[in-house]
Amino acid sequence: MTSGDVFAGQVAIVTGGGRGLGEAIAERLTRDAMHVIVADVDETAAQRVGDHLRAAGRRAESETVDVTQEGEVAALVESVVERHGGLHHLVCSAAIEQRAALTDTTDDDWQRILDVNLKGPFLCMKHAIPRIANAGGGSVTLLGSVLGFIGQPAYSAYSASKGALANLMKQAAIEHAPDAVRVNLVSPAATDTGLFMQMARRSGDPDAIIDMVTRHNPMRRLGKATEVADTVAFLCSPGAGYLSGVVVPLDGGMAARRIV
Repeated sequence: MTSGDVFAGQVAIVTGGGRGLGEAIAERLTRDAMHVIVADVDETAAQRVGDHLRAAGRRAESETVDVTQEGEVAALVESVVERHGGLHHLVCSAAIEQRAALTDTTDDDWQRILDVNLKGPFLCMKHAIPRIANAGGGSVTLLGSVLGFIGQPAYSAYSASKGALANLMKQAAIEHAPDAVRVNLVSPAATDTGLFMQMARRSGDPDAIIDMVTRHNPMRRLGKATEVADTVAFLCSPGAGYLSGVVVPLDGGMAARRIV
């Protein structure tokens, strides 16, 4: 059976799908014949990705949603279910990052990061999981970070949001296991696409930042967006049918080094 046979007729929402890892995940899932709703707060970015996928013959739609607004999230989920008859997968990739020490983080910045990175997935799961259960079960995959499990100077709000996201994932997994809804979290280290590369470019010397990060990784390289997308596709698949409540440390061996 091909991956296309597995996912044919299934529908997924990918938040943050207008750029970075979310875009890579949307592309990967549509390649496997899944119908993907590319959802992003940036309407132009979502439309660009959706147009590109449709031009390639993929099944994709573009939707604008602010994941911090419950009304918008609820409306998106209901609209998808109404149009397609069900929802089978949710991927929460929407996230923001700010580099600031704890004592330099403003209340507004703290709240904004927690709203997008933690409240957003909460609201998406709150409204999507019952619909996934109604469709006979499926998966939720959250995008975390290695910084949710280790301390890193100048990432207090971001690290706190990703650490809390891991426990929120576990809570959702145990509550909805009887509903055949599997919930997992992918925890990447720095990758060649997404928030890390944005931060590196803002630094003024991206090559130095990339070199420093790769030197401290056991594999001596950045992760690839395709590796994150392939992992998410696996977590959506029947091959991961008995896998729930798990953090997948997609970090080149950093989790193993932390343990020892």
